Amino acid sequence: MKKKDICIDFDGVLNNYKGWAGEENIAEIKTGCPEFLMQLSEIYNIHIFTVRNVSFVEEWLNKYKISKYIKSVTNKKIPAVLYIDDRALTFNGNYENLMEEIRNFKPYWQ
Repeated sequence: MKKKDICIDFDGVLNNYKGWAGEENIAEIKTGCPEFLMQLSEIYNIHIFTVRNVSFVEEWLNKYKISKYIKSVTNKKIPAVLYIDDRALTFNGNYENLMEEIRNFKPYWQ
């Protein structure tokens, strides 16, 4: 059976991101990240999306020996069955509810 694609945001999902500190200053890996990616990679092709320089992210993935679970690193939105992001809201078809969620939104680390 062919694996489906899933996209995971880099900062704040895979690392302990607490806000921008520069292009090359990437936070340490989040506890549980390697195990999560290992399990997920058994079911999905994992694509990491980021606004960072892709080569810096690839170096970080190699540093923590988790690149083997990743199909690609990209700064483009690719077709996927699911996107995981620490700064996202799910649109449920109701703009009024969405506006309220936008007004009250804070990433988990704030």
